[in-house]
Amino acid sequence: MFESFTAGALRVLGLAERRALARHAAGVENLDLITALLDDSESRAASALATFGLEPARFFAAIRQPETLPDDSAADDSGETHTHRPQSALLRAILAKATSQAKAFDRSRSVGTEHLLVALIDNDPTIADRLASAGLDLPALRDSLDDDRKEFAEAIPLAADLGPLVLTEPGEGIQLGRILDASANRAREGLRVVEDYARFALDDPFLTKRLKEVRHRLSEAIRGFDPDLLIGSRDTRGDVGTHIMTASESSRENPRAVLAANFKRTGEALRTLEEYGKLVDVWVAGRFEVLRYDVYTLEKLMMTAIGAAKVLGDCRLMVLVGGMPTLGDLTWIVGEALAGGAQAIQIREKGLDDRTWLTRAREVRILTAKAGAKLIVNDRPDLARLAGADGVHLGQDDMTLRDARRIVGPSALVGVSTHDGAQLDRALLDSASYLGVGPVFESETKRFDDFAGLSFVRRAAETSKLPWFAIGGIDESTIDEVIEAGARRVAVSGGVVRAEYPRKAAAALRAKLDSAG
Repeated sequence: MFESFTAGALRVLGLAERRALARHAAGVENLDLITALLDDSESRAASALATFGLEPARFFAAIRQPETLPDDSAADDSGETHTHRPQSALLRAILAKATSQAKAFDRSRSVGTEHLLVALIDNDPTIADRLASAGLDLPALRDSLDDDRKEFAEAIPLAADLGPLVLTEPGEGIQLGRILDASANRAREGLRVVEDYARFALDDPFLTKRLKEVRHRLSEAIRGFDPDLLIGSRDTRGDVGTHIMTASESSRENPRAVLAANFKRTGEALRTLEEYGKLVDVWVAGRFEVLRYDVYTLEKLMMTAIGAAKVLGDCRLMVLVGGMPTLGDLTWIVGEALAGGAQAIQIREKGLDDRTWLTRAREVRILTAKAGAKLIVNDRPDLARLAGADGVHLGQDDMTLRDARRIVGPSALVGVSTHDGAQLDRALLDSASYLGVGPVFESETKRFDDFAGLSFVRRAAETSKLPWFAIGGIDESTIDEVIEAGARRVAVSGGVVRAEYPRKAAAALRAKLDSAG
């Protein structure tokens, strides 16, 4: 830190350390520093204090400190600090501010005693008051130091003549401004392209809202930089990169390719803002880091939603089966449901040993594969993988979606049952492939203490376009109410399994859903 201090400033700091030693103090304090500034009569700070009326004797009397150091504690003239004793938090702040003041206009400028003095006065009101009571004309002193800084600033050449940015030192030159401005523009543009896809292609309120929030947070973070630094440094016509384009940039295969490219563009721009932003403000740079991770999460959510919509796009009727006395009963009901128009079968079993469970799942897999339907295994991601199922469905008390993905893999469908708004939002943020929404009505096949009802169906319809299935007590007598509430997919059990004619019941439900869709 002290390599950028002048010989005079180092000499004063050495005197301050010697004084702290003489007092047997735990560390260097502000009084040690102001006393050292006064003792070193050759420093610019001491000269300024004398010029503007300070009477040292009155000051020392006010603070009850000796005017000079003890003979055996005198500092030498080497300009070096010796003990490097601990510094108080306030003194550390003074040293940091002095450095900031010295380098405000030129990063190569050294920190002098005048910078130590003004930082001390600004940060320690008590010492400032005592200096004023000892005759110092504080306003005149400040004006003099300000004039000195202004004269120094006017002597600095124009930014255009500064040459390349020196990346080994912090700075706010025009080159740094160009980097930050270009990256800010890329991040804003990329997010807008992504948001437009969520809004107009996916028609998804959940994703659109979160992308809009991220875009607004980005704008707030960018405002952490000096706008004059960004806009003033912009040189679009002189940017060599505007004339360079690769083959991949000049064409896009489909809207999803546009989406993927702009997610990558946004992430890269945020990384640049984060890294170069550290040269300006570490706290602002940290905001871009958080935004970058949020963008990565949103990319996964959107890609999951797109993949799920592709796999389940026309899947409207899921039939839940299980608890049959024999394998023959199970395969017969599955065959009837598929013949009636079911596009997905979810098999759920309770009380079976794993070997029997897996045997039944594999038999149903054969039937669904022949019918071009999906097979979902309830609760058991391990059996879903062994049976070659399309996915697994999890309840709120089952293993987490993350753990299930580790078993079934990234491409398999993972559905989650939700019973209220908080569970719905959590499942969406966890990147569920589809949702179960309910229970809507009382069911003969599964008992619930509470019912989400049709209001929750409406909430789901307004929240997300991720595939979701209304579930719970749905049959031919209630399907119209569910459709009116906004459902376009349903998962039924008793409405088909317990029907007198399962095939006919499935066909009636499918017809209603197709008509509504």
